Amino acid sequence: MRTAAGPGRVADPVGVRVPDRHLGDLREGVVSTVNGEPGAERVRHHLDGLREREIRIIRCAACGRAQFPPRSACPSCHAPGPFAWERASGQATIWSFCVFHKAYLPPPAPQPPYTVAVVELAEGPRLVTNIVDADPHTLRIGDALEPVFGPGGAPEVRFRPRRADR
Repeated sequence: MRTAAGPGRVADPVGVRVPDRHLGDLREGVVSTVNGEPGAERVRHHLDGLREREIRIIRCAACGRAQFPPRSACPSCHAPGPFAWERASGQATIWSFCVFHKAYLPPPAPQPPYTVAVVELAEGPRLVTNIVDADPHTLRIGDALEPVFGPGGAPEVRFRPRRADR
């Protein structure tokens, strides 16, 4: 379904009605920003960790469950905190994945074919990310992964098959 451009709306090749202000950011390659975004302060430690080439998650002091993204209450024991930030090992496995064969955004966004996956960290939390440096046809649920951090300290993380498993 394509929609005609109108006040606050633009024709979108995906066929989804989205306010122009959001599409403009996506077309410029901006997926999220820290400043001005609700809850941005909650993930600041995580983003700082990515800049330092580490994955940071929080752990509930009451029950010990690791989680990401941070929540106001633990999803396991419902305690309102306290929570402590910690460095995750970076070890992960593929929990689910799919391969996209259509470009939805211009570069620097991934170009087809690219793999979008839900990866499960060894500590328990699951992240939605990309799998890089791998032939999508060889990937299997449960494959071991290692993190690949953004170039030049960019606060992003993707994963690739663990080198011993290639």
